[in-house]
Amino acid sequence: MEVTTKKAERAEAETKEEQRILSSNAWHLARYVIEHDYEIIIPEEINIGQFLCWSEDYPKLKPEEKISFINQYALLEKITKSVTARTLVATRIHGRGFFHAVFCTSVGKYLLFLSTITLIFVCLLIVNLTNLLEINKIIIPFCAAGLGTCVFLLRVTQERLTTREFDPAFIPSQLIRLGLGVLAGGTIVLFPGLLRSGESVLGTGNGIGIELGSLAFVLGYAVDIFYALLDNIGGRIKDKNK
Repeated sequence: MEVTTKKAERAEAETKEEQRILSSNAWHLARYVIEHDYEIIIPEEINIGQFLCWSEDYPKLKPEEKISFINQYALLEKITKSVTARTLVATRIHGRGFFHAVFCTSVGKYLLFLSTITLIFVCLLIVNLTNLLEINKIIIPFCAAGLGTCVFLLRVTQERLTTREFDPAFIPSQLIRLGLGVLAGGTIVLFPGLLRSGESVLGTGNGIGIELGSLAFVLGYAVDIFYALLDNIGGRIKDKNK
């Protein structure tokens, strides 16, 4: 009996939390629409003032009001396109200081991680450029590709934060892109025929030429284009075999 009661209480608490999140997200979305009414055409069936009131009292609404509220909520997310309630919540200004923004928000933690990885790649490049060990031939291309990927991700994140389109749900996919950029850029440069002797990254000694280091950086930065070309080639080969 006690177990059943605890499960019911837990389910009720989860429902209330979901309602609170929905209410908060709707409020942020409505506020964004009001602030950008000169850019967004609000449909006549949406009363934005009423919608704001509903977002504040959502759990207490009547069943028919809840249905109208959910329908209007879905319609608002359609007209705001890439800007959703989730992106607005993730990119809002908390007003609690720098350390809270960096260490207590998903966006801040992601940027901290990305900045740290970027600095690590820079440090590894500097260390390997100042040493003439044979292993540097392998490490340098992957570091250059990783640096290029990090620069791309930082640029994309900065753009999406400015337009309030950054969605924390896509952080895992961006981390996958980081891995793909490092692997693609480094591996292509180390392919047989691309490894040169009698030339180093700085132009002397033995190792990888500066142009190949730059190629690894560019491949890491624009790895999406590289994979799109591969998919295009693979698609054409598949069509010919049919």
